[in-house]
Amino acid sequence: MEQVNLGLVIEKSIARFSRNRIGDKPPVFVALTPALTQVPWKDRTLREFLQFFLYESLLTSHPDAAIEISLRRRLVLKDLTAFVGIQPSYWVQVRVSGRGLRVAEPLVEDLFSEVGYRCEEWVGMSGCEARLGIFGTIDSPQLKMVFCIESMKDRLRCDLLIPVIDDYPVPYLLESTPQQQSSRA
Repeated sequence: MEQVNLGLVIEKSIARFSRNRIGDKPPVFVALTPALTQVPWKDRTLREFLQFFLYESLLTSHPDAAIEISLRRRLVLKDLTAFVGIQPSYWVQVRVSGRGLRVAEPLVEDLFSEVGYRCEEWVGMSGCEARLGIFGTIDSPQLKMVFCIESMKDRLRCDLLIPVIDDYPVPYLLESTPQQQSSRA
């Protein structure tokens, strides 16, 4: 199991984009949850996909429109967990959004394919501008990532949802549930 430092991956992708893009560059805003930068993953594929995706997204984005990148923890998403067929301890969400993003399903499929993942399916609902893609490997059916593309008015939002199975959760990441004291008279 490898520890992937998502904060460092994001930082390196932005630096590479800044060096390689010729001409005007869009402003990039990043919001990270420091406790979530380290994510356990089976191999290098998560790191590589995120590098490829961030770089391509930034490289092809419109120079006058800001791009926002955020990293946060999501509670167990019961509907998604049931649909995908895995039981993570929690999900980590990497969101890239902005008016100048130019990302489409074929690009996402190609980037996943480069790291050995295949598209199991894309799903959407009529009347909804969101499309959800489930990506997995042939040799490890429980190793999956979920990608969501949502078009909202003039803004595109892309979410990479990473399932984290944590045998030893970090105490400050756990939800604090208040315990009620029972009193006897």
